[in-house]
Amino acid sequence: MKYSLLLKSSLAFFMLSTFVTTNYSNAQGCSDAGVCSIGPMTHNEISEDDPSKGEIRFKPSYSLGEKQTSIIGLQVEADYNINDKVYFQFLMPYVISTGELGTATGLGDITLSLSVPVYKNDKVRTTIFAGTKIPLNDGNVMDNGVALPMAYQPSLGTFDLLGGVAVNVDHFLFSVGYQQPLTQNSSTYISNDPDPDAKFKTTTGYERAADMAIRAEYAKANFEKWSWKAGLLGIVHMGEDSYIDTEDNNQRKNIENSSGLTLNITGGISRTVGKYTFGSDLGFPVMAREARPDGLTRTFALSMYVGWKF
Repeated sequence: MKYSLLLKSSLAFFMLSTFVTTNYSNAQGCSDAGVCSIGPMTHNEISEDDPSKGEIRFKPSYSLGEKQTSIIGLQVEADYNINDKVYFQFLMPYVISTGELGTATGLGDITLSLSVPVYKNDKVRTTIFAGTKIPLNDGNVMDNGVALPMAYQPSLGTFDLLGGVAVNVDHFLFSVGYQQPLTQNSSTYISNDPDPDAKFKTTTGYERAADMAIRAEYAKANFEKWSWKAGLLGIVHMGEDSYIDTEDNNQRKNIENSSGLTLNITGGISRTVGKYTFGSDLGFPVMAREARPDGLTRTFALSMYVGWKF
């Protein structure tokens, strides 16, 4: 009876969220450049209360980007608990993006992270983490020789450094992560839309600023039963991105209003059956920075996954 009630409530939440997203958030954006979903930045299936050593997950996803660009992904994820002291995570997506300008496909960015608990008592656990994002293409995938905007790119095309801290207090999680690009990509896209508010921004010679992610999340977990989580995810783009204006003596120019805050509502449900985990996650924005040349705008992002614990 409890399972049935929880399942119905969770399904109702996802249906309502999707409705709200579709009808009210089309002008907004989600901006996870990678740091938001790694290691202890969110509640994970692997924890100190879980007797397994690790988990491998396959996660298909669907999200809607700028100008109804459809992004279909299949991500392979792996967590491993090393000596109950260090937690390792591996993420690698394959992405298909299609819309009015064409189609781009390819492997995305590999994300690697290590997490180490540094403090623990009966109610509080503090974990620090660090990692990197490794691009598998240069952020300039083309369609029939025509450059596509960043919204279509399966990879940001940059090597990034990731790091942060997470604090668990009973069922609550508070985490902060920072992502710093160490290199830039090779985008050659030039927008032909003269509107300063055009969704697809020129990104020739693109330089992307750093991101800071702040998450507050509540999770109710019970192994061998249904688990759920819900929270807020804020992502602050720390500065304005820039590009090279090839029509104005190749001058580097800032992209106005590309810095600022994006705030998302996130949620998920999962069920563990023996060594297998089944779940779904949903995220959608309620506010966003005005310009998002990195192409990470999402009206909503929905994923499902199946995992095997070992």
